[in-house]
Amino acid sequence: MEPPADPPRRPPPAPSGQGAGPVDSAEALLVRAIELCRRDEWAKALPLLKQVQESGRPGLPAIFYSYLGHAVARVERRVQDGLQLCQQAVKLEFYQPDHYLNLARTQVLAGERGPAVRALHKGLKLDPKHRGLLKLQRELGVRRLPVIRFLSRDNFLNQLLGRLRHAVSGGKRPKAPAPAAASAAARRGKGAAPPRAGG
Repeated sequence: MEPPADPPRRPPPAPSGQGAGPVDSAEALLVRAIELCRRDEWAKALPLLKQVQESGRPGLPAIFYSYLGHAVARVERRVQDGLQLCQQAVKLEFYQPDHYLNLARTQVLAGERGPAVRALHKGLKLDPKHRGLLKLQRELGVRRLPVIRFLSRDNFLNQLLGRLRHAVSGGKRPKAPAPAAASAAARRGKGAAPPRAGG
């Protein structure tokens, strides 16, 4: 007579993140990839984003396309592909400022400064205190108004006069009076001091 067989043993529980279904692991990969992107570690994030893409998870969120778009443009230099992905994210969720940030960053890589500035403005309308958008806005600088305001910036005359204005000013922009000094002068009934001759 044979001894009774041992009852089957249960496998030990898998550590968190292992043994989860493909949807759960894709979600965890996406969260990790976005964290890396937000820390400016795009080269580390891109392989994770590609794993999410290959996981077959249905209905990937717009944030995935947004970050994947900028990652492929930045890391692999596939700027046109990146632009399409970022634009897709904006179409899916036009109310998310992060999508406008990634679109603007990718437009800068494509040499499309004007559209990048417009994307920044749209994102800042949604969240005026968005750190990433404000940082990129500072990096790009604020553009001066066109010399002839009723003509577009792309007009030949505006481009020519803008270059001339830049050359005459030595590349420096005139400084606006400090708000406190201007309001104090207005309270005293005095206008701003006239500009000094020669500079």
